[in-house]
Amino acid sequence: MTVLAAVVDSPESYRVVEVAYDLATAYDDTLTVLHAISDEEADSNLEEIRQIEDFKDISITDIEKRASQVADHIVDAALGDYDRDRVDTRGRIGPPTDSILETADGVDARYVVIGGKRRSPTGKAVFGSVTQSVLLNTDRPVVTVMEDAE
Repeated sequence: MTVLAAVVDSPESYRVVEVAYDLATAYDDTLTVLHAISDEEADSNLEEIRQIEDFKDISITDIEKRASQVADHIVDAALGDYDRDRVDTRGRIGPPTDSILETADGVDARYVVIGGKRRSPTGKAVFGSVTQSVLLNTDRPVVTVMEDAE
């Protein structure tokens, strides 16, 4: 089995990776670290890169590779010296909740580890949350690492 860590391009994701790696190690599982970006963000990245003359032929697959590289960077920054055979990084484009849930099913995740933000009840009702959507739409255990956790 594996533990899935869903990360964003932010230092707050370091703690998510640390917790997920500890779980994977405790259960002798692998760790899959996923950086999922929305279609809109991918389109924006494509347009920015295509404006540079040398990159006219960049594709969505290239953007997914870049997302995977973000996951690599987060793992390296969070863990430093770690068992590289235990860790797999991936990048996906699409609705982040769907990407996380599909990847969790695809790797048969024992746990999904995801970051969270403390929000007011009104904020939760008015604005969608990937963390909340994952919690509500999976039958797998979810570990939520709050941003302000030590």
